[in-house]
Amino acid sequence: MNGRAFKIKYKDCLYWILWISLFQGIISSYFGLNQINYVCDFLLMVLLVTRLSSERLRHFRINKSIEFIPIIGFVIIILIGWIFNSASLPMAIWGMRNYGRFFVYFIFCVALFDAKDVYKMEDMFVRAFPVHILLIAYQYIVEGLNQDRLSGIFGNSAGGNGGLMIYLLIMLCIIMARYEYKKLSLVKFIIYLMVILVNAALSELKFLFVVAVILLIWYLLMSKRKGQGMIMALAFVLLFYISAQILYAIFPEYANFLDIDNILNQVSAQEVYASQFDVGRTSVFTKLTPIIARWAGKDAIWIGIGLGNGDYSSAMAFLNSAFFNVYEYIHYTWLSLGYLFVETGYLGTIAYTSFFVVLEICAILRYQKRTTYMNLIGTFFPLVCLILLVYNSTLRSNYAYMIFAVISWNAICSKKKNEYAGLEESENAKGIY
Repeated sequence: MNGRAFKIKYKDCLYWILWISLFQGIISSYFGLNQINYVCDFLLMVLLVTRLSSERLRHFRINKSIEFIPIIGFVIIILIGWIFNSASLPMAIWGMRNYGRFFVYFIFCVALFDAKDVYKMEDMFVRAFPVHILLIAYQYIVEGLNQDRLSGIFGNSAGGNGGLMIYLLIMLCIIMARYEYKKLSLVKFIIYLMVILVNAALSELKFLFVVAVILLIWYLLMSKRKGQGMIMALAFVLLFYISAQILYAIFPEYANFLDIDNILNQVSAQEVYASQFDVGRTSVFTKLTPIIARWAGKDAIWIGIGLGNGDYSSAMAFLNSAFFNVYEYIHYTWLSLGYLFVETGYLGTIAYTSFFVVLEICAILRYQKRTTYMNLIGTFFPLVCLILLVYNSTLRSNYAYMIFAVISWNAICSKKKNEYAGLEESENAKGIY
């Protein structure tokens, strides 16, 4: 079999992983395959082994991409952490799996995909949206679901709204960029935006409203068509108000949620949900620093207690770490940042966060140099990742494959500049749709 056939199979594995992360909620909730997410691990492992043993390994060329430097730095911090705070082999493997799978997926996307694949993935997200909304309507009207059980293609069980949050934010970024480049009419933009915000209201994704405002402000800062941007902003404000009223009508207890004072309080709250002992979104470092120091010594605040030593598994109890068994009650596992700081300390947190920061800086520089559709949309996604890092733990869930796929788009298109330029011209020729 020739090399091209093998390349197609490599790409197919990446697409299958993305499809599973997108539809695993349906598969799990309606077909009972609760462990479907582990198929992604298997596919990625097969791809990794076959690719590493391939003679075509040279095509990776990761040493020429600045985006990979933070990943290397993160790996170095992990190795140093294990030197001072060793982890058992199962816990070390589990810890590597929970972080490494997404970096590996990102690397494979950049190495194997081309500009055509980027548009194919984007089309995949957009085409799935009507299916998702129809399922939302079915779950709400027929099944009588709401709040975090109303998740559309992400299922009808608690926890699916983590994937829903990622998906709706991806769609929000796509429609903003498409509107900017006249790939989407104002009417269709309004329809998409209205449906997204109503979905967020029905599913009690309160924080999506806050992130939507952040993304709107970012869009206005980046837009080269200020007049068009102001029209979109006016439509956005009107739909935002309508959707907020729907949220208030369905959930009266959130009547003041979108007030400025309440938003600031929600973001800065020392507790998350359950109790005064919780690690809040802005208290990760202050609450966890003394705990880490008591557990593994003062030096551990810099390198953590060791990757895997703060982890757990809801499906396999033997992977519940000693640290988790003792400190589960503070709910540090509800935040990706909490996990990260416990296991890798300040240095690991900086290295991991710098991955998204570098992607953001690269995307901004590319957009300033060449104002293309994909360079604009590339400035949105790393910003979303930085917000999710602080907001919840979805960057560690199987749903994170979606966000790691889209943050690769800008790097892929910059790698294939000539090919992307031709595709961009072709897409623009299609006009508004």
